[in-house]
Amino acid sequence: MKKFIFAFITLCSLQSFAQRSSRPQFTYDISGGVGSYDSNSYTQLQLGLNWYAYEWLNWRNAAFTQFGSSINNVYGLDSSILFQTSAYTQNRDAGVEVFLGPGVRLASENSNAGFAQGGITFALGGLRLGFGAQALHYWAERTDKNDVVMPKDEVNYFITVSGGGSF
Repeated sequence: MKKFIFAFITLCSLQSFAQRSSRPQFTYDISGGVGSYDSNSYTQLQLGLNWYAYEWLNWRNAAFTQFGSSINNVYGLDSSILFQTSAYTQNRDAGVEVFLGPGVRLASENSNAGFAQGGITFALGGLRLGFGAQALHYWAERTDKNDVVMPKDEVNYFITVSGGGSF
């Protein structure tokens, strides 16, 4: 796994030197995801702000809420460093991006966590549609609305949509 991550970061770095970036420096998006624990499901919504320091490096901060019928509502901020590589047409009208990176969740309800996330995004015109997973490890014991202890590790699967919003 360490070799894969090293190769991925190296590929991203080499790609950024090989092509000039025409990406906006700041973009925003919305995403929705689902997860489950012990047969209980929940939904998560995020509003994300992305800062592309380099073509291959994105610092993403996303305000989020997580809710479900048996969990306490959770609010907070996910902050991550995403390494990525992409392949686009010359005018950036169509393309694909792959991303991977670590992050931290600062949240209510004892839901602070470290996480890793990765995924793929497809772009066509101004529309971008992404799919991915976020694996979280919570630092404190959490309980749901019924005082049942929730697992320390969980995986959220998400879809991200953006319309080319940038500044």
